[in-house]
Amino acid sequence: MKRLAIQLATITAALLLTSGAAYGASPPIRSHTVAGPPSWAGHAATPPAQAWSPVLGLASATAGTGVVQGYVYDYDGSPVAGATVRVSDVDDQFNVLWYQDATSDANGLYSVSGAPATVHGAIYVTTADGDVWGETELAFADPGPTTYDLRPGRVTWRVERARSEPWWSGWRNLGVEVVGASATGTPVYAQTLKNGVSSTAVPVTGWASALPADARLMALNFWSNEIALWAEDDPMWMDGEPGSDPIPVASGGTSVLPLLHEDIAYRISFTNSWWYSGKPGTVLRLEMDNFPKGKTVRFTGASEGPGGVTTTWGDKSWLSPGPGQYALNLAVPATATPGYDFDVSAYDPTLRYGIYILNLTDYFQVCTLKATKISVRRGAAVKLSGVVPVQGHEGATAGKAKYVWIYKRTTVASAPPKAWDATTKGWKLVARVRTDGYGRYHSAWLKPTRTTWYVARYAGDDWYWRAYTSVVKVRVY
Repeated sequence: MKRLAIQLATITAALLLTSGAAYGASPPIRSHTVAGPPSWAGHAATPPAQAWSPVLGLASATAGTGVVQGYVYDYDGSPVAGATVRVSDVDDQFNVLWYQDATSDANGLYSVSGAPATVHGAIYVTTADGDVWGETELAFADPGPTTYDLRPGRVTWRVERARSEPWWSGWRNLGVEVVGASATGTPVYAQTLKNGVSSTAVPVTGWASALPADARLMALNFWSNEIALWAEDDPMWMDGEPGSDPIPVASGGTSVLPLLHEDIAYRISFTNSWWYSGKPGTVLRLEMDNFPKGKTVRFTGASEGPGGVTTTWGDKSWLSPGPGQYALNLAVPATATPGYDFDVSAYDPTLRYGIYILNLTDYFQVCTLKATKISVRRGAAVKLSGVVPVQGHEGATAGKAKYVWIYKRTTVASAPPKAWDATTKGWKLVARVRTDGYGRYHSAWLKPTRTTWYVARYAGDDWYWRAYTSVVKVRVY
């Protein structure tokens, strides 16, 4: 299973190769076991954010004879055993020139050999809980040894939330990223997952790990499509005012960050596809919220199907005219694979503090409903078929079958009903069928007596939210 590398926030390419840490190596973040469309119910089953890096090829190896070693400690000074430690050498274009993995022992000790002499070294630690700590622009000696110990401090944060249930459900699963600069000027990064904050507190409070440094940016990833920032250089972190001074963080110490406001978080969402689902080629109206004036945003899209289509929409970019709500059109490629998510990402290409890129992602479920004929004589029959997403389906691997309900109406319908019970919106149930493990389904033969519009509704599961297909019209003459 996979999640393509289009996710929430970016750190340097050194993290891309960190075992289990970056999205390129993590389990998929599937959708949402929620009662309604994610446009209002949120990604309730989505795990918290994790760091993402551009997919960059490993450049030619430049191994040396150096040894890089040190200890990994927890916040309270206890050794962290079993952590994955990746030591790498990255050039100024973020190509990974060399890397080596180690696992910390019972005393927290790690050690790798073969390191080249460099001033662009990076060390990233991934704990068993999925948290990540890392430093870049480190000096490694050859032959060495070079010693770097890693022990985080903490920052506490508070957020005035702007939404009520069911959005609260995600506040216990925030992905929190903290970026800073150490005393020697090297960029440092820490990511904390699931720290158990209360989902009903006002304001919401919690803590996150941070390596010793002057903290300069913190990203609260509420959802994949909503990120609140505190940053010294960001004008959106508090009522549109400029940022504040860096906040010192010490190993084993706790620092306090200013109050943030969810209502000015960066956010993207689809406004014209109520169920966030439909056929390949669907034109999506993407709403952009709270991007400050002059912010340039670029867009990428990728199908989660194996070997799925990707696009940059012709390198389309958008220049924000100022805080507020704006929208633009992005079309799901006609070649997008039915039965999978198509991920739409909006990102600020500016690399901040040498380690972070703001990136937001929302998901569109690609599904189909087709008729054997779209124009028939009165009395003729048609059969309906299509593909919907099903849990566990990955390429040739079958997943868990689910039910599909097919509805019809004889008055014009350009879009699916905005209600789970379509009969309350003038539709009539004509069939209930079951998919196979690949999400494929088909109906019995149906005989429309006049021009008819059909739509299919499918159940949700642990990977995908329940939703509707696009509408198909069968003309009767």
